[in-house]
Amino acid sequence: MPAFIMWIIWKRRNNIKHGGNVTLNNMIWQVQDMIRKLLKSLYPWMKIGKKDWPHMVNLLKKYKPRLHYYCVTWKFPARDRVKCNIDGACRGNPGMSALAFCVRDEFGDLIYATARGIGIATNTEAESMAIKEALGFCQSINLKEVTIETYSLTLKTMIEREWKVPWDLIEMIEGIRVQMQLIQANIKHIYREGNAVADLLANEVVDTQDTNEYHSFYELPAHIRKHINMDKAQIPNLRIRTRRINNK
Repeated sequence: MPAFIMWIIWKRRNNIKHGGNVTLNNMIWQVQDMIRKLLKSLYPWMKIGKKDWPHMVNLLKKYKPRLHYYCVTWKFPARDRVKCNIDGACRGNPGMSALAFCVRDEFGDLIYATARGIGIATNTEAESMAIKEALGFCQSINLKEVTIETYSLTLKTMIEREWKVPWDLIEMIEGIRVQMQLIQANIKHIYREGNAVADLLANEVVDTQDTNEYHSFYELPAHIRKHINMDKAQIPNLRIRTRRINNK
């Protein structure tokens, strides 16, 4: 409310400065109209109508949001395939960043995982570098038919040529496409709740900028081993939102 009121006062000041005039009642109406538009944008399912401020306050006090949930489960790769979950962590955008990836076989057992700091980068740059390094590792040990899972729907659509690639990422994205063809890899989107292992690995080093490598399940930190076991047991994570979740 203070921000809205100050904005309207500033507009009135400029209006008067340039020869116009705005009445007090008109200012009150403008504030209420801005709040009404904001509520319609945030809660399109609510029937706001042309109510004044007391009525809107009363409506919001009575409002109870309807929660939507969706069970997110990490899925095993197909037979004779491996799955690689990747993630890029970033403190700010851009900010101090790290990348991580975790490669698992058709039984959900760990093949290899790593995380390392990459300095200042954006979220998309960190995710792109994570995919590039993951594909490079799979190629180095002759892994074929790899499924890459990423939380970044933006990056997935750029790699699949559905969205235009920013000029500063064109070279890296082209390199990723070539690597994917060489090892017959495909890329899928997954909600963050199903990408917990890679997410935790990246956040382990984003502040320290260390490099960690894990060649077996027992080398992983205990809280990450827990999520590996949850994935193998097919225990779902709940994704809860106040808006309907698109689970396609």
